[in-house]
Amino acid sequence: MIDLHCHTTYSDGTWSVIELLKKAEEKGIEVLSITDHDSAKAYFELEKVDRSKYYKGKLLVGAEINCVFNDTKIELLAYDFNKEKVQEWLDSMYGEENVKNSFIKEFNDMVDICKNNNIKLSNNLLYNPDKEYPIDVIYYDVIKYDENKKYIEEEVWNSKSLFFRKCTTDKDFILYRDFTKDYPKAEDVANIIHKNGGKVFLAHLFVYKMNDHKNFLNNIVDANILDGIECYHSNFTKEQTEFLLDYCKNNKLYVSGGSDCHGDKHQDRVLGALNINLDIIKDWYKKA
Repeated sequence: MIDLHCHTTYSDGTWSVIELLKKAEEKGIEVLSITDHDSAKAYFELEKVDRSKYYKGKLLVGAEINCVFNDTKIELLAYDFNKEKVQEWLDSMYGEENVKNSFIKEFNDMVDICKNNNIKLSNNLLYNPDKEYPIDVIYYDVIKYDENKKYIEEEVWNSKSLFFRKCTTDKDFILYRDFTKDYPKAEDVANIIHKNGGKVFLAHLFVYKMNDHKNFLNNIVDANILDGIECYHSNFTKEQTEFLLDYCKNNKLYVSGGSDCHGDKHQDRVLGALNINLDIIKDWYKKA
């Protein structure tokens, strides 16, 4: 069993690296990849401890990297890369000060978008970039006011995750924000990962709220960005997984999969729950 998509407190997970390793050991996960957002720092922490005390399986270096393709904010999963060189690049792009300034700008933009579209917010709504994500703060304030319901479909109203994806990927959504100036292009991310010996996979295609997933997939494949696709994910239906498996087979792309576990957040994303067979990575997995 493998899980190639999970998060720790180095990004937006709730478990420390050691806690995650202990959970993976308990569940019998044979190969694990910690894929924190825009960070491979978990692997540097593990250089300082005896990892075998907590997890006896194999660990594949990984990261989930925010980027933009065709004006849409997406995430790419990167694996098996030179962590020192890639982390140096990640620090230059997603360093603490850069991220903080970007979050402040994002929050201010979202407030303006709400005002321009008659979405009610609390007066003098405050935001702390050291502790909160901008869209999270906007979401929880928007749903305080019933008069905002007429602008937002019920499913989105009841789900912060859906609200986030609508804001970032659905250009028809009333609160959509253009992220193209805030993140690197997917082509540039892929170039860095490939240059440093890694492989690039598209993360959770069907999580993105867009009108035509297949067309988006065709375009990013045609751009020669991907080595593979995340075909197994906690939020995918059986039909979606089967579609992606067929797509990979027909386009000679590698397959990956993972829970997207965030610790105690997102109760529908349980570490190792997908029971993904190790065979799906046997032809590209080398150094774990």
